[in-house]
Amino acid sequence: MKEVKKIMIYRIGNLGDIVCAMPAMVAVRRRFPDAWIGLLTNKEERNNPDSEEILKGNDFLSEIFTYESHRICEIGYLWRLLKMLRSLYIDLFVYLSVSKSTHKRLIRDRLFFHLTGCRKLIGFRLPKSTGAFMDNSIKVPVFPQEVDRLMSLLTPLGIDSAKVDFRLPINDKDRKSVHALWNHYNLKDKNPPVAICPGAKFPVKRWSVGRFAEVIYRLQEQFSAKIVLIGGSMEKTIGEEIVKRAKNSVVNLIGKTNYMESAEVISRCNLLISNDCGPVHLAAAVGTPVVGVYSSRDFPGAWHPWGENHTILRNDSVSCRFCFRMECETMKCINSITADQVIEACRKYLYKYENSYH
Repeated sequence: MKEVKKIMIYRIGNLGDIVCAMPAMVAVRRRFPDAWIGLLTNKEERNNPDSEEILKGNDFLSEIFTYESHRICEIGYLWRLLKMLRSLYIDLFVYLSVSKSTHKRLIRDRLFFHLTGCRKLIGFRLPKSTGAFMDNSIKVPVFPQEVDRLMSLLTPLGIDSAKVDFRLPINDKDRKSVHALWNHYNLKDKNPPVAICPGAKFPVKRWSVGRFAEVIYRLQEQFSAKIVLIGGSMEKTIGEEIVKRAKNSVVNLIGKTNYMESAEVISRCNLLISNDCGPVHLAAAVGTPVVGVYSSRDFPGAWHPWGENHTILRNDSVSCRFCFRMECETMKCINSITADQVIEACRKYLYKYENSYH
């Protein structure tokens, strides 16, 4: 390891994928403080978060290399990518695999990175369940949270997987911008600010707008909460619909903040209520508790927010659980979660504000 001067980390995905991988990236930097460390990541055709934008201003990566996912099957494009990687003379490849990897994919990728000339390759392991629990006589497997899984891939480097540090690149400009919003919307008073993220990448992960509106009203009535909507520009329509249905005013910041400004907003809130999406991982990174409304499309544990101070609501008793679908006609699993359940989960974090206005 003393000979390691150049390191390339491989990690692809969207906001949640990148945030969950940040502690592993930081750990590699801490282990090799003087090394050049690059990140090889992807950009998809869809209007999804760009890794470079998420990681802008970080102090643990030396450079970021982005390839276009839709062109990776082009022989010429793949050959140019391989030549570029070979020209860097990488000493160590750290492969932070996606959670849905297969043996075939791992073998393919290991061969590709071996062709770059690098002989030290780590991280080529598939996720494994850590146990199971019984739900209505159904055995449900549990997988390690993504942060912990990725950290465990670094043990060959002598890295302690328990030392988790997200080190989000929130700068002074982000903080000043959010401070101005806090003053503008009068969020500094005694009423607890609660962030709500009603969007998600896949339709199957989205709880209904009507139930979010009901939860907002009850939070305002029972806890005098100040509601702050957050999310990306693609969720603007959802945000506008919630504002229309809300009986009292809400602060709609959907599409108005960048990723690190959103993290700063969440850090100033008492709680985040959210679907299964990137902001739950931003909340975990800044230490804000999450009440998560999750579908049962994926296994429990893997994409829950990191840490113990969160409450995840999901229904694993449905026969169609673990379908991994992106869309669903019935939405049976997530629609079985009620507003009453969400409010009861919120009480754990907001109890001292309950009925404070009476």
